Amino acid sequence: MMGDALYVTVVVPTHGRKALLQQLLESLYKQTYSHDKFEIVVVHNYSNDGTEEAVREWRKISPVPLHYVKKHNNTPTPSRHYGGTHAKGDIIAFIDDDCIAEPDWIANGARQFASALSERPVGLVQGKTLPNPSHPRRFLEKTVNISSASIFFETCNIFYSKAAFDAVGGFSTEFMDKFYGEDTDLGWKVKKAGFEVVFEESATVYHHVFHVSFWKWLKEPLFFKHLPYLMDKHPELRSFMWHRYFLTVETAFFQLLLLGIVLTLFSHIGFSVLCLPYVIQRYRSGSAMPNPILRVIRIGAGLPRSLFTWYALTSGSIRYRSILL
Repeated sequence: MMGDALYVTVVVPTHGRKALLQQLLESLYKQTYSHDKFEIVVVHNYSNDGTEEAVREWRKISPVPLHYVKKHNNTPTPSRHYGGTHAKGDIIAFIDDDCIAEPDWIANGARQFASALSERPVGLVQGKTLPNPSHPRRFLEKTVNISSASIFFETCNIFYSKAAFDAVGGFSTEFMDKFYGEDTDLGWKVKKAGFEVVFEESATVYHHVFHVSFWKWLKEPLFFKHLPYLMDKHPELRSFMWHRYFLTVETAFFQLLLLGIVLTLFSHIGFSVLCLPYVIQRYRSGSAMPNPILRVIRIGAGLPRSLFTWYALTSGSIRYRSILL
């Protein structure tokens, strides 16, 4: 395999997930890629849960070089940046501690850097990430599902050439204390620097399916507050938004719903028709639910989350003077 000649550094940021980290490492030990051609770097955003002691024990039986670094960061970004900056490999493979890699994950990702037909050097290869099929699915859950090329370049499953990572300076300093957007920014920096971007569906990992509280589920869209900044820094992203200034068709119709409510309360009940596009869109987007009653319930349950999304995008648009609603 041509990709076997390339040395790979797998970077794993972790915090408070000792059991999940062990599952990930076990999947990395089973990789078909030559064990003398990759290393694992665990960058521990320190948590007093026994992770440090466990990794030091796992190092004794690891079939590949397993390095441990303890940091005290506020977010995963500095951990990933440290791992990427100090990587020995020709390729940096980022994966999260709540994922499990398929046995040929590294082999299929690394192969793309050596076999590309384009004249431009490959800068990044994004893999496919699916919810772990052995985990039960829930209405209130957190997981990742990336089945095709993503404009957000999520770091739960992505490979960078070390040359491309270094050429753009790694992760940008303005994202070091943010929980969202650093991966998107890095991917677009590499793409705009002239490197080829590839999606390889056979480089597959499975993401843990977490059950979350209603409050945590509601608050999750607050991370979107940094999206308007990304639109300003990388205007190319706007072509992927709905009519350039809306995150999705649903967020656009939510604006109409809010306008309809205000006009109905202060003007005429006829303006309530403006609420219909949002209701219809929510009903249609719930097509995976065959029961129409559950789809109606889904509309009501989605309203407060849509409100949180609206607040995040509106406040971010004002803060960064870049409109995205």
